[in-house]
Amino acid sequence: MSRQSTIAIWCERVIEGGWLLALLLIPTYFNLLSSRHFEPDKATTLRSIVMVMLAVALIHALERVTAPGARHAGVTAPPWWRRFAAFPLAVPTGLYVAVFLLATAASIVPATSFWGSYQRLQGTFTNLSYVGIGVLMAIYLRRREQLDRLATVMILASLIAAAYGLVQHLQLDPLPWRGDVVSRVASTMGNSIFVAAYLIMVLPYALYRGIVALQQARAGETSLSRPGVDAGWMAVYALLALSGLALTFAALMFGAVVRTADLRYWWVYPGALVVAGGLFLLIALAPHRNERLTLATLLPGVLVMAYTVFLGVSFALGQGPNQRVVPIEGRPGVEWPLWVGIAVTLMAVAYGLLIMLPRRPGPPSGLMLGLQATGAFVSAMLILATILFTQSRGPWLGGGAALFVFITLLLLLAQRRARSHNPGRARLWRMLLVGELALALVLTGFLAVFNLSDAPLFQELRQVPYIGRMGRLLEVDSGTGLVRRLIWLGDDKAGGAAALIVADPVRTIVGWGPESMFVAYNRFYPPSLTSVESRGASPDRSHQAYLDELINKGVLGLISYLFLLISFFALAWRLLVRIADWRLQTLIAAAVAAVTAHAVEGLTGIPIVSTLMLLWMSFALVVAAGGIAGEYALPGAAPADAPADQAAVPVPVAAKKSTSPPRGARRQAVRRGASPARAVERRPQQRSAPAALAVYATILVIALLGAWAFNVDNVLADMRFQQGQGYTDDPRGGLDQQIVGTSYLLDAIRMEPGQDFYYLTLGRSLMTIVSLRADEARRTGAPPGQVDPNASVDALLRLNDASAVQSFVLQRTPLELMSYARAVLLRASQLAPLNKDHYANLGRMYNFWYQDLANGQDRDLLIQAVDWYRRGHAIAPQDVTILNEYASAVARTGDYQQALALLDASRQLDSRYNDTLLRMGDVLRAQGRYQEAVDQYLALLDRDPRALDRQISIISAGLAAAPDQVVRLRDRYLQTQTERPDDPRLLAIIGLLSDRAGDLETAATAFAGAVQLQPDNLEARQNYTLVLSDLLRYDQAAQQAQELLALAEQRQDTTDQERAALEALLGFLRTRAAGG
Repeated sequence: MSRQSTIAIWCERVIEGGWLLALLLIPTYFNLLSSRHFEPDKATTLRSIVMVMLAVALIHALERVTAPGARHAGVTAPPWWRRFAAFPLAVPTGLYVAVFLLATAASIVPATSFWGSYQRLQGTFTNLSYVGIGVLMAIYLRRREQLDRLATVMILASLIAAAYGLVQHLQLDPLPWRGDVVSRVASTMGNSIFVAAYLIMVLPYALYRGIVALQQARAGETSLSRPGVDAGWMAVYALLALSGLALTFAALMFGAVVRTADLRYWWVYPGALVVAGGLFLLIALAPHRNERLTLATLLPGVLVMAYTVFLGVSFALGQGPNQRVVPIEGRPGVEWPLWVGIAVTLMAVAYGLLIMLPRRPGPPSGLMLGLQATGAFVSAMLILATILFTQSRGPWLGGGAALFVFITLLLLLAQRRARSHNPGRARLWRMLLVGELALALVLTGFLAVFNLSDAPLFQELRQVPYIGRMGRLLEVDSGTGLVRRLIWLGDDKAGGAAALIVADPVRTIVGWGPESMFVAYNRFYPPSLTSVESRGASPDRSHQAYLDELINKGVLGLISYLFLLISFFALAWRLLVRIADWRLQTLIAAAVAAVTAHAVEGLTGIPIVSTLMLLWMSFALVVAAGGIAGEYALPGAAPADAPADQAAVPVPVAAKKSTSPPRGARRQAVRRGASPARAVERRPQQRSAPAALAVYATILVIALLGAWAFNVDNVLADMRFQQGQGYTDDPRGGLDQQIVGTSYLLDAIRMEPGQDFYYLTLGRSLMTIVSLRADEARRTGAPPGQVDPNASVDALLRLNDASAVQSFVLQRTPLELMSYARAVLLRASQLAPLNKDHYANLGRMYNFWYQDLANGQDRDLLIQAVDWYRRGHAIAPQDVTILNEYASAVARTGDYQQALALLDASRQLDSRYNDTLLRMGDVLRAQGRYQEAVDQYLALLDRDPRALDRQISIISAGLAAAPDQVVRLRDRYLQTQTERPDDPRLLAIIGLLSDRAGDLETAATAFAGAVQLQPDNLEARQNYTLVLSDLLRYDQAAQQAQELLALAEQRQDTTDQERAALEALLGFLRTRAAGG
């Protein structure tokens, strides 16, 4: 075997560091400064890590190929396809990737399929990253200490998610999440199902570490115990872990209360995770084995101190108007410096012990192993507690299946081992196995009866917190069960995912494309789903992983995925049977349990970045375990006496059987090149040529630039987008806020010019600006201007800051600005032509243009609005929101019959949608069919007494020719008043309708009640004043007008024109009261 160069050695270290960093960051990182917070930010982080890992692996491969002695004369390497086929899981992985690429090429939205959707970013690029990290682990994970480091970092990283979940359950969360994260914790993934799905995959590995430590102590593979020293070292590791958790919690608190106008503190939380990861890595490196203190041992502590100092200095220097500490009532947060201090103190104490304690370079003692097992089992208990507090039934079932598989495999292995070494114990293990299977059957039977029986006992149990949820697994008429049933099977109007899968024979085979369900599902969307989920939203996942495979990649995709799973389980079983090393057997059993957990949870869940990453890591762990055990040689793990080219050919499992004891297996692995790093470093190392170094540097630079362009830039754009939304969505914001928000949205588009969602939001912001500018023009009497025929998105993108946007907005008329809004929304529809929202927004834009800017005079605008609505309806025929807006636009053209036909179709699709009744009433009222119109309004009020509140003035004015119908409407509100006598809004409506019906006495009584309940309400007092005037009660009217004027003068938003009008009214009433 050729000697390894320094570059090759560092390449291997960087690759291992990459998968350890992924294990740390992906489950725990989320970004409060971006709009999406969770999954897309995790995906971009993983993709960046894998891109760098692949670049380093390429450098490593080139370094090996160009190394002296890499080629051997007279040695003929087997064909590439034989080498590929001989690599464990290579064929199923290759088929899986090929089907993914085929489905992407054939996708109805190929760009989205490759890069991923805005909401999840789970396209082919991200999925290839999962495969990439799995392949790299399978190749470069060669030594047992690497396995130990991986398991340790995985467990410690999961403690961040588990601990944060417990913090949420104990109501100590510093972050004010919108949803309920107390009864159902969401932790670092923003979703209770997601965090539970991740933790059930980590749980078997935590149990593996504990069981291995206990078994190793029991087997006598220990050194002499030194209780004080051993306990001290375990205290060091516990303190380091607690320090990392405390620092992470401090960073969360900092992000919750420290508010800035910019993104200056983007690094605080991810920095804390990286620093905590350094402490976790130090634990994994087990410094008690080192003969001396090394730089690698000190570096994590240095990072903690550097992070603490930098955070403190940054916070101190940032004091000013753009940085505020905003405490959140009832939540911790302002104590973040205390928690930083706690983290530093714990770290300092740990390092003090680390420096003073004697080293333990030999095998661990029985006490140390017992304490290690205790730590692993405590971690497992924390993980289990968090899983419980998620109240997520799918992950509970997946976790139960994982534990069953893990325990069953361990008992089978123990029984098999006992037959060879201790036949007397074989019966004990067999009895335990039978007992475990019996217990599993009993629990399964109980679960079935619990869900099927209506006995009083089980009905009461279903009301018990936590356990009661397991008695509602088969509920499909309410809650999440109904959501899934409707998404999967649809209703009587549309067939849901099942109909989508079989709608097109070609698509049944190759699928609609990864990440395509959001647009492909529109034609099969069941209208009944709107009653349990957000109206107008289209599902992008079926909440069933195997259905998603069929939708995204067709039958080929499902077959390739199942083939991959079956191949993995087959490989794992063969290795379990053949390997004699019980530690590797336990690891393989844990990996099988983790994959089982994922597979079962996927029956009702959505695979996420963290779980898919762990899935491929579990695949890789089993492949690597077989190589370490000597069952085959993996690339780069050549036998000492074999040429390097031959080292790249894995020997199939069936070619030989390992019968060596554990220590022999270790020696055998060393002979295959899986030697410890120190054994490699003793050899003289070669140096790379300058030309090779230049090539390596180029590869690395390209990878870093690619990671920035394809991943980091994506996140930065979304952070800008989030900033922009903070301004444009503020209901209290005016024109200045819209301008600032628009500048941020333009920044986001410049970074990600292909993201249609950014254009959609920018278009809405521009329409708001147009509305504000149009209102200003009406107040000043300025003309609306003319359409700009040269309006373009590129012109907007040249506005580099808020001042440029402000100048642009103020120099243009409302119609000119409207031209740019149209250009932006058209660009959005061009980028995503299958997205129904773009067509609906273009219809709304033209409708707004026609009604508000053209005052209903430009019919061409109305025709274009109808046309865009028609296109949106064609794409999403079950979307009653678009259909209703389409009908209203048609009604404005005067085609009332078609409008009513469209609304009737909408009612047939979704009879519970209140908006349909309102619009039918409006169309009938426009036709002069007043009684029928009021019938619709009354039916709507029966469902929702407040449904007409916003339109009541327009409706009552439209019924002016039919006062008897106004009375019908008023009487319905009078009936409601008996239920809500102290509702000022209801009294105001009664007063308005009574006034329109000519019943001034009732109107005066109603307005008087409204004024009494809300004495500062200008509108109510003004209406009361006018009604009193109509009743010729001028003294009372003048008194109300005087109070009205006083209230108006106290308000800053009262204009001089309004004040003058009130003074004139007061003067008129006083004159009339005096008999003038």
